[in-house]
Amino acid sequence: MADKLDVSRLTVLVRYHDGIPVIEAHGECDLITSRKLRETSESLINTGHNLLVFDMRDMGYIDSSGFRVLLEAKNKVSERGGDIILVSLTVPVERVFRLLHLDELVKRTDTVEEAVHLLESKQMDCLRDAKPETQN
Repeated sequence: MADKLDVSRLTVLVRYHDGIPVIEAHGECDLITSRKLRETSESLINTGHNLLVFDMRDMGYIDSSGFRVLLEAKNKVSERGGDIILVSLTVPVERVFRLLHLDELVKRTDTVEEAVHLLESKQMDCLRDAKPETQN
């Protein structure tokens, strides 16, 4: 009989702010529990969302497998002209984030509102760049 995986150490919820998904991660994200975070982000990406906010204010711990999920999400949405932003990193998560030099790859903000504003600005820039120029 297979052992049941205990993933109760991580709760992942999705809410929307101005139409942009905000993935709230509560608890610990490690090799076993990161599956929840991956499934959630992949589901949103596969349904056409290319702008994602990860609210990390209640994430007490994250290891390299959790950060891998975040980088995979960033790569997938970047291919579609999108982006991700991390919000409210806790001190332990911030420490690992900087240690891995992820601050050079992934934006972060202090509030969901700020993250959504940045993503909406990016979306407007992409739409403006995609418009064909009119000839006079």
